[in-house]
Amino acid sequence: EGENNFEIFHKSNKIKMKYMNGVYLVPIYVNGVLMEFIFDTGASNISISATEAIYLKKQGRLSQDDFIGSANFSDATGSISTGTRIILRQIQIGNKVLRNVEATVVHNLDAPLLLGQSALARFGKISIDNRNHEITFE
Repeated sequence: EGENNFEIFHKSNKIKMKYMNGVYLVPIYVNGVLMEFIFDTGASNISISATEAIYLKKQGRLSQDDFIGSANFSDATGSISTGTRIILRQIQIGNKVLRNVEATVVHNLDAPLLLGQSALARFGKISIDNRNHEITFE
């Protein structure tokens, strides 16, 4: 674990993304559980639905200590909603790991999973290859 809680296992890391319904889905391990997130540079935080939060809690991958309060956020339509702030102990994309990343649980069972700036900014340089549907973390 480095000073910024960021571990780099390889110099460059390419991940295959799925293109579906106009968005890219990125496979991410959240506290050891594989989930597909929408790559969303417009989202400020990582965001998961109540469904995923309940699942992670039931699997022992989210503890009461990981819940750190509530927050208001606005969605793409400008609507203001209340969510629950949590700490995700580990997020792994390919061979890159982030620790202790703040995320928001949206109080909606069907909300999309969004990979937002709270994680993306910690990765440094990111490039997208639209032709090959790949994202590279350098």
